[in-house]
Amino acid sequence: MLRDARDPGYVLVGIGETVHTRHTGTRAAEHAIPVRPDIATTVHQLLAAGRLTHGTRVTVTVDGHPEPEAATAVDLPAIATTEAQPGDRVRVFVDVVRPGHGLVTADEFSGAIVRENGTYLVETSAGEVIGRARSYRAGAERLARHHGLRADPVEIEHEHEVYAR
Repeated sequence: MLRDARDPGYVLVGIGETVHTRHTGTRAAEHAIPVRPDIATTVHQLLAAGRLTHGTRVTVTVDGHPEPEAATAVDLPAIATTEAQPGDRVRVFVDVVRPGHGLVTADEFSGAIVRENGTYLVETSAGEVIGRARSYRAGAERLARHHGLRADPVEIEHEHEVYAR
């Protein structure tokens, strides 16, 4: 969504601030096209969160309306990027599926922590080993830092096999 805000760009039309977009590669174009409701909702949420800002006033022609309408361009603040900001907190889950093997999940990434020779190897979802850690918690924190995030909180759950008698 943030990438699309840069190109082709969004505009808010009318007093209801309905969200429209422009043709790809034509940010300066005056022709606006209504977006799907889910995209409009996301744009308004990003505006409320400060990840997008209200920009300059522009005049656009909307599909089906021959007269130009007043609109507000949507801009990216200087700090907004398509990725999470460094230091952003993320909730990380470690599911210890068997002794010495934990699966790490978060909204932005996943990976694994595998015990080897008294320490734990920390791997990305692609299987790339990014280092060692002294515990599952430290491994989850290392994996989050690898993705430019801060693991807070880290929730660890140990699976226990239940044997029927």
